Amino acid sequence: MMKKEYKQINILAIDQARNGAWSVFNYEEKTPVAFGTFSFGNKDFTFARAMVEIERLITAVIGAYDISAIFVEDIQLRKNVDSYKKLAMLLGVLVAAFERNDYLYDFVAPSKWQSYCNARGRTSKEQKSRMTSIELDGKKKSKLLSIQFVYEQFGIETDNDNLSDALCMGWYICNEIVLNKSNQEAPHGKEN
Repeated sequence: MMKKEYKQINILAIDQARNGAWSVFNYEEKTPVAFGTFSFGNKDFTFARAMVEIERLITAVIGAYDISAIFVEDIQLRKNVDSYKKLAMLLGVLVAAFERNDYLYDFVAPSKWQSYCNARGRTSKEQKSRMTSIELDGKKKSKLLSIQFVYEQFGIETDNDNLSDALCMGWYICNEIVLNKSNQEAPHGKEN
């Protein structure tokens, strides 16, 4: 009788931006396997060059950790339309790479993982009715809450809110998004 080889299911969570982060989780054990940050500041990189470097880095992470499914933090329109356009362009570059390589992928709304990890600051409506938003050292309350969550949940000490956001996203995905184990289906992309 042949023994079936077990393949660990690793998922990749990406907090995508010029200065962003990623985390790899063992999906079934719900534990971080690896994580990191990246920064391609406008002093040294045009935005076009930064997108190329981010795609290269993410592709290397996918290969290094045998990723089964990729989840990217979705973008949302805020006051700065230029930033929104750049995030949309970066998202397009990543999606093109995922499609070109037949990777499974999906998007995660920031509000979903923030609520799940209790890392959501008050809404603007709540702030107006109760009190102003808390900011310490220039960080929004939701960023501080994600840093605190990562320390309490995983014992990972960081002051980088991009990294804590990527780890929170990974935790949310492992606990709330169901992957089909036979072919690791995600809502987007192609089957393995």
